[in-house]
This record gives sequence, C-alpha cells and structure tokens, in this order.
Amino acid sequence: MQIQHIELSDFRNYKNLSIDFSSGVNLLYGDNAQGKTNLLEAIYVSATTRSLRGSKDRELIRLGCSESHLSSRVVNRDCPHRVDMHLRKNKSKGVAVDGVPIKRSAELLGLLHVISFCPDDLSLVKAGPSERRRFLDMELSQIDGAYCSFLARYNRVLAQRNNLLKQISGNLSLKDTVSDHQTQEGICRRITPCR
Repeated sequence: MQIQHIELSDFRNYKNLSIDFSSGVNLLYGDNAQGKTNLLEAIYVSATTRSLRGSKDRELIRLGCSESHLSSRVVNRDCPHRVDMHLRKNKSKGVAVDGVPIKRSAELLGLLHVISFCPDDLSLVKAGPSERRRFLDMELSQIDGAYCSFLARYNRVLAQRNNLLKQISGNLSLKDTVSDHQTQEGICRRITPCR
C-alpha cells in the first residue's frame, strides 16, 4: 500500500503542488510555515475524507478561493487507484475513486492506510478510554470495511438504547418496553460483543 503521487490546487497554503513519492522512505523538510504539515494533512484527507486537525472543509481551502481539489494515485495490493476530491466552501465535498463518485466516506476507507500521531494525540495516553476507542475504531475501519459498517450500526443501537433508558427514567410507564431481564447492564452486555 503506497501513495505514489499527489496534486493539490488551492489547498491550505498551496496554490498548486504536484509531487511524486518514492517507494521507500520519503523525508519532508523545510522551514516553519512552508507547508510540510499541510501536505501530510492532504494525504490524510485523501485517505479518510477528514482533516487530521479536525478542520472543516472550508478551512482547508486556500484563503480567497471558493474550492480546492486534491488528486492522488495510490497502489493497494498491486492495484493502482486514483482518488479525486473537491472541497467547496458552500457545498458538500465530492469524492471519486477511479472516476466513480462515492456516496459515503466509508467506501474510501481502506484504500490507503494512514496513521497520524501528533503532539495533540498524547491525549490517547492522558485522556480516558473513549479517546483510545475512537482512535482504534478509526484505524480498524481503514483495515476492514465491515468493521466500519458494524461500528455504525452499533453506535445507532447504542444511541437508541440510551434514549430509551432516558425516557424510561422520566416516564415509568415506558418500563414495559424493556423486559425485566433487560436492565441497563443486560442490554449493554448483549450489544458490546458486536464491537
């Protein structure tokens, strides 16, 4: 799995950039504020459709421009692919793989595996377990598309369960919607193995 080439137009501080990567280790160096992190962010966006800094799409577009374009060539299991992405200030992003538009970002996950570790990611060690689960969920979703699908279903069911339990605490007549053996712990135990 490798990224071979990336082209950027009006992305962060780049008006235009076209760069090829070697099959070995690639080293990015330069002065501060030259765009090294912006290039890494472009690769991350190309692989996940999200900014590694948590920025909104409109913040990724170069100042004074209304849209940005990212195009990358990647090789996955000896099969070349092209990923094109249009970021627009006032519309949702457009993503295509090999010229075919995709509807959900989950369809892109796994084409190029990326892991970002920045100083802000020390929260993985310092913060609670939810931050570590979020990190692992993102990485596992890139490896296995089915995991991503199961995770989305799990989160929907968990939200429904939590909503029902809140409603029950406010309106005891709803208690009959959950059988006696389906206490909060029982529901949680049955749902958790899917994860």
